Amino acid sequence: MNKRTIITILLTLVAVTGQAQLESVKELTMKSEYFNHERQVLIYTPGGYQQFDQTYYDVIYVFDAQCREMFDLVHCLLNMACKPDPDGGRSTSFIIVGICSPNLWDINYFRNHDYLPMPLHGNNGLFKEGYYYGKSPDLKKFVKNELMPYVKKNYRTSGRSLGIGHSLSASFVLDAMITDDLFDDYIAISPNCCYDEYRLATDIEHYQFKNRKAPRFIYASMSGEIDNGSDYWGDEWKAGWERVSTFLKDKSHFNENTVTSVQTFPGYGHYNGFMPSLTAALNDYIVFGAKNLVSYVGEETYPVHIELRGKNLTDTIYITGNQDALANWEAKGVKMKLISDSIASIDLRLHLPAQFKFTRGGWEREAIISNADTGNHIIHDAEHTNRVYRLWERSQWMGE
Repeated sequence: MNKRTIITILLTLVAVTGQAQLESVKELTMKSEYFNHERQVLIYTPGGYQQFDQTYYDVIYVFDAQCREMFDLVHCLLNMACKPDPDGGRSTSFIIVGICSPNLWDINYFRNHDYLPMPLHGNNGLFKEGYYYGKSPDLKKFVKNELMPYVKKNYRTSGRSLGIGHSLSASFVLDAMITDDLFDDYIAISPNCCYDEYRLATDIEHYQFKNRKAPRFIYASMSGEIDNGSDYWGDEWKAGWERVSTFLKDKSHFNENTVTSVQTFPGYGHYNGFMPSLTAALNDYIVFGAKNLVSYVGEETYPVHIELRGKNLTDTIYITGNQDALANWEAKGVKMKLISDSIASIDLRLHLPAQFKFTRGGWEREAIISNADTGNHIIHDAEHTNRVYRLWERSQWMGE
């Protein structure tokens, strides 16, 4: 499998050389019914996004994107630093959405407003006079009711999402998991778990994580904030982290398909610990996708129409994938119907997400597709079940 994957990736890279589009970042402002100011948003699309019109991408939402280096680091690490997918199943290309928090002196609105709720235990600690808080419920509504629908309408998205935050935005990400189930997966780097008398830690300890049946990834990390060194953030910060990290490490709180990863990076400060922690988090996330998402399917089945188009097709074309109706990854899977010498098709009822590939009967003769990203081809939802894949003109099949 690994050798086959390497060959496929190399051939695909050759196929797109000289014609694949570069990745791009779009900057936009969005009006919101939840705020008296516009929200600044960044949207990154990976290289080949326009060309790979049959690929639907998972979306990563990055908070604190007003620190542009944090937003850029996410797509840079995904392109350069992460471990390769061990089974060639999941693409490591994502749409990445950056959510910027403002510093608006004229209307007295600042970053802390976005990430802190109203206090339950009086105005002390972060909630004392001189700080800002109380708008985190509105930021959740903006993301859920305005930003996510915008991204879904204007981009090819899979429906799966990951939220990434640092410091207070990491606290916000974890809180959004508990209160709104806002994302599928979560990365929280150096979260504040002690504000409002350990409110976040208490909420996590009481949350029923086993109620979620689908796979989930939860990552949390801390740097030198808990060490008795120059960047020590105090006993309360350390105690809050110890409560959260201890809970997340205990696998008995979670279903088997929930993966939790808890790491520490002593010697790094609150800010410069972001890079090593994010690198580890994204590495773990890619491995999670390869191991836990490739085999997962929902209970319902849906009608699916799939076509493969190319030159001089023969009647020995098979589709194979991640369920019984797709022959469970047998290389000589389900035979497709030859409509003409340039079109093969098949109609099936499949559990979603359905993952599949095309072969000529063996993995050494796998199809080389020009209009989809590397890895498995995936149908994620019932809205996009009519798919047309095109073979690369210069070399349609591996080994030929």
